[in-house]
Amino acid sequence: MSYQRIETETSQRQLKRIFAKVEGKPCLLGGWAVYYQVNKNFEKATGRNYIGSRDIDLGFHIDKEWNRELLEHSEFATTIKTIEDMGFKSVSFRLIKDFDSENGRELTAEESAKLPIFQIFQLYIDPIVDLIHPEIRNLFGFIPIDEPLLSLVFKEGMYSTNLLFGRKVKLPDPAALLAMKINSAPKRDKQNKLVKDIADIYALLWYSDARLPQLLEQLFSIVPKEQVAKTTKGFQKESINSVATILGVNSEEITRVIREITQYPR
Repeated sequence: MSYQRIETETSQRQLKRIFAKVEGKPCLLGGWAVYYQVNKNFEKATGRNYIGSRDIDLGFHIDKEWNRELLEHSEFATTIKTIEDMGFKSVSFRLIKDFDSENGRELTAEESAKLPIFQIFQLYIDPIVDLIHPEIRNLFGFIPIDEPLLSLVFKEGMYSTNLLFGRKVKLPDPAALLAMKINSAPKRDKQNKLVKDIADIYALLWYSDARLPQLLEQLFSIVPKEQVAKTTKGFQKESINSVATILGVNSEEITRVIREITQYPR
């Protein structure tokens, strides 16, 4: 996994545009959420920025008791409409827009059709919900990605409010992000996605503001320690070496930090 600089810069630029337009207090998930939780300390330690993200993940609360009207006027619905108005197309459960991979310029459909595929970078935005409402497919025509652990953010208050691009944004606490990454890693069917998960797990453990003992205690209250251990022990040396290359960190250091999970408490 190696993101091109133009891809992460384009993604971050679009994230800024989204935050400028959406209502409420958006919830940022995925790679960009990890970035904003760890980058300050990672940069201080290494002199480099942490890896950003190519895709954008946004989290939404859905209440199963909502009627059709409430769902239709929810933050989930209004945000999708706003992003579509920005030129993103809804394709299944994702929103997609094409950009020129050489300069990050937005492409029209006509321009995309004329360019070779290697010159097109597709930016994906994934709206992720904490619960699938029984009417959501009928109303929106698709079933979004669901992440039950988002209830930690919306119901348990496991988030901080951060000012990003002049907007107040919800960032899940490091323990909540870590739990989501631990859960997603075994399901990855693409090596590059697994490598990014391992990188984010390492970064959250070692570079977030949370102290490691408290972070692990919180993590084990969300995901059983046995499950966490099984997942992290399954990380292959090849994948960890890839993380080391991407982050510019010694692979033995990454292995040592990840092993802290299974050795806690000592």
